[in-house]
Amino acid sequence: MLIPNELQILLGLLVAFYSFVLLGLVVGMRQLNYDLSTAKPLVSVIVAARNEERNVGALLERLTHQDYEAYEVIIVNDRSFDQTASIVERFQSEHPKVQRIDIDSVVTDMPAKKNALARGIASSKGEILCFTDADCLPPSGWISSLVAAFDERTGLVAGYSPYSFQPARVGKTSPLAPLLFNFVEYEEFKGALWAAGAIGMRKAWLCTGRSLAYRRAVYEEVGGFEKIKQSISGDDDLFLQLVRRETSWHIRYVTAVKSFVPTIPPPDFGQFIRQRVRHFSAGRHFPISMKIFFLTFHAASLLVLLSFVGSIIFDQTEVLLWPYLCKCIVDSMVFFAAAPVFGQRKFASSFLLMEVLYILYNVLIGPLGFIKHFEWKPEKN
Repeated sequence: MLIPNELQILLGLLVAFYSFVLLGLVVGMRQLNYDLSTAKPLVSVIVAARNEERNVGALLERLTHQDYEAYEVIIVNDRSFDQTASIVERFQSEHPKVQRIDIDSVVTDMPAKKNALARGIASSKGEILCFTDADCLPPSGWISSLVAAFDERTGLVAGYSPYSFQPARVGKTSPLAPLLFNFVEYEEFKGALWAAGAIGMRKAWLCTGRSLAYRRAVYEEVGGFEKIKQSISGDDDLFLQLVRRETSWHIRYVTAVKSFVPTIPPPDFGQFIRQRVRHFSAGRHFPISMKIFFLTFHAASLLVLLSFVGSIIFDQTEVLLWPYLCKCIVDSMVFFAAAPVFGQRKFASSFLLMEVLYILYNVLIGPLGFIKHFEWKPEKN
């Protein structure tokens, strides 16, 4: 079978584009250094919790043992019908820093989670607002690590939240759970690479609400969540993009190990898909230029992978295999540059397999976020 020159040129351009983007992220990561601030402003940690009786106790145990002095913890109990409120109440009685806000009904057009966070922010007193989720386990140095990244020009600080498999908290799992847990951990690592690299290049577009902080002044300057309320998701990345577009505040990414916030992975494939579809749904509201960029990037990844498959099917390794080999070389360079930063060296022997799964994941699951309807948490038991 004769392979047209045009196809080879196209594959060459796709490999060049893919390589340019990923190596650019590594360059961006090299720009993340900053001087640590010694200021100790009052911090408000705000968590939206809905039916989190299995997780909120462990979260509060961590949040009440931070090595930072001036902070408060506000748990927004959003219409829970389990024991979330009583667990938080117990911590309130033992720790003056802990407060609880109960939401009994939603009478606004603001999406549920953003509404809960907005209620928490309105009741808070801190100059710096920190956010995490109820199923997370922030280490004792989490608050201090985020606060130390704020200088007088910095308005938002993002951090890393790796998945941590804990059988006692995850519960019953399927036989394929080990592969799923490995992949979601790798996928979160890739997300951190994209977030950190883009922030380093001053092109911030991605972060996670499981480890995020910004100034109250920033929240007020952009009008809170009002401009991004059209998305049920996006209280993190859409807000980050809003700050980058509409303010002059700097954005930083924290890579200190003591700032990493472990969280439990989805217990099964179905919940993983639902969670990721919700995350992808924020992409509906990305600028058109960003949509075109990521469509091109993931299409390039898929076509290069298909060139590898084609090289085997059509016995054309001399003209179809090279794009995939180039991709593997670039992936290797990027992995070994980023893995030590995020403590993910364990994927050294499997990251090429994970990259194949990552391509399929983005191509097959990503589009669902643009077409599928869902809600933050179930409305009834």
